[in-house]
Amino acid sequence: MSILPIKTPRWCLPLLSGDRGSPRYRGAKGGRASGKSHFFGEALIERMIEEPNTKAICIREVQKSLEYSSLQLLKDKITSLGVGHYFEVQKNKIIPLNGSGVIIFQGMQDHTAESIKSLEGFDIAWVEEAQSMSNRSLELLDPTIRKNGSEIWFSWNPNLDTDPVEQIFKDNDRAVLVHVNFMDNPFVTDTTREMAERVRAQNPLKYNHIWLGDYMKEIEGALWNADMINKCRISKDEVPDLSRVVVAIDPSVTGKATSDETGIVIAGRSAQTDKYYILEDASLRGTPDQWIRKAISKYHEYQADRIIAEVNNGGDLVENLLRNTDKGVSYRSVRATRGKMLRAEPIAALYESEKVFHSDKFSEMEEQMIFYNGRGNVSPDRLDALVWAVTDLSENTGQPMWRIS
Repeated sequence: MSILPIKTPRWCLPLLSGDRGSPRYRGAKGGRASGKSHFFGEALIERMIEEPNTKAICIREVQKSLEYSSLQLLKDKITSLGVGHYFEVQKNKIIPLNGSGVIIFQGMQDHTAESIKSLEGFDIAWVEEAQSMSNRSLELLDPTIRKNGSEIWFSWNPNLDTDPVEQIFKDNDRAVLVHVNFMDNPFVTDTTREMAERVRAQNPLKYNHIWLGDYMKEIEGALWNADMINKCRISKDEVPDLSRVVVAIDPSVTGKATSDETGIVIAGRSAQTDKYYILEDASLRGTPDQWIRKAISKYHEYQADRIIAEVNNGGDLVENLLRNTDKGVSYRSVRATRGKMLRAEPIAALYESEKVFHSDKFSEMEEQMIFYNGRGNVSPDRLDALVWAVTDLSENTGQPMWRIS
């Protein structure tokens, strides 16, 4: 019985079965908002209180910073469960006060065969976004977490049935796996249900993948597929010197919870070749003041050459916002005179030629790329910003056209 006030959904019960280390592999896969990460986060906090000598590592394939780890989720759980007196939450780790245990946070790409040996004495490895884990990473991790009774937990949104993590749970009597979606989560909000229903009405295949957790299927008429994007994925360390960097905006005029997002994509062109690099997807749902400040922040962070914004929807909105916020920003407006698919075709061709590279996994943007086929009342805001960014980089190699004054 739990010592904490944790309300455990029924779908979690199979993951709580057995003794320590049996089953060794415990996995929850499925759709968005199903509560997978919340379950494992609560289970880890409870374990650290019951057995404060436990050593645990929270892992992702790529972890750019602690901002992208489960640290914040665990901090929030400690607060909401009222168990702050059991822990010391440090900048990069969590330590139980009554024992010698620890929770640390790392990316697998930071590890070599030698460095990962430091994990030999760990009891738990929780792998988040496990669909992104490579064979190399799993082959390093699995034999290293070998202490008696040790376990490896996996949570992920499925991509393909051939992904390495999927193979761990096939015909494995040392593994337990549950498949869950938002409808199984008794704590899901009405707003989340409305978002899911809106996607189901617009694009049933996307709904099946994102919200129900089905495997990704190719969409008839889409310009991109998962294989095309994965072939063009690199690490941030592989990005070369860039001759130009732009911040592209596909603006949303309103900032309501039901409004479209504002696409904000940062991209650069190689200084040596005609290749292009997607550096960040900073898109958000917010007010015009919020998204213009985000775009300006990224402009300065990346020392970009210009901000580009589509003006079909907002007219002079972007220019006026820039004039009132940061007059020193270089800016160029663009106006759509062709349909989204026609604008995107030359950019998709660059991907096919392996001339555009993603310096990270940009899940939501890549979902739009894969699932958008020009049909239905769908606003692919992140994809639009991507197209405007690469279009500008491929067509304009000179200095910025003008500055806000």
